[in-house]
Amino acid sequence: MMAVMEVTVRPAQRDDHADALLYESAQPYYDAYAGGERRARALLRGVWPRRAHAASYEVCRVAELNGTIVGVLAGFPVANADPLARRFVTLTLPRIPPWRWRRLFRHLSAASAVSPHPPPSAYYVDALAVDQAWRRRGVARALLAEAERLAAEAGSTGVALDTGIANAPARALYEGYGFEQRELRRAPDDRAAAAIGGPGFIGYFKPLAR
Repeated sequence: MMAVMEVTVRPAQRDDHADALLYESAQPYYDAYAGGERRARALLRGVWPRRAHAASYEVCRVAELNGTIVGVLAGFPVANADPLARRFVTLTLPRIPPWRWRRLFRHLSAASAVSPHPPPSAYYVDALAVDQAWRRRGVARALLAEAERLAAEAGSTGVALDTGIANAPARALYEGYGFEQRELRRAPDDRAAAAIGGPGFIGYFKPLAR
């Protein structure tokens, strides 16, 4: 029989190197943003230790099993989302070759047009990923429970998140955890879909129990 292991969730540290899991949380998006897997992984690895942006260790929690990091969650109040996203672009733009900037700006424009709009009073989960070898062991649920705790601590009305329309496993996870679909936003054409790395997004929301 497999031993029962307790998932521990804690604030991320600079030396946790959970950027690889952040990449897994939204691989098509990051590949479209950076211009491929190798560049996207390097970009996230480079900015992970920096502060005050949407992919910083500072906004992340990590899940551990027996001392091994097996999951990551990035989240913050919706009110903080725009400054954190702008800081991410500011930090990553110099790491992308100038000849890719036109495609990058096309990506950002398409993503802005298609991304769901979470409630302003919500706590937003920007990324959630679990190491493939440790899935179906309660790690994702432990991270979502931490998101609810952080939402309550911040005085938010609930937890909002979104995922790709084609990401059936993530959709099943969120719906099984009690999230309700709030928005479905499809890319208007193939060019926009290519720019954002997929056909569109589904926005979810789960109000906090009162």
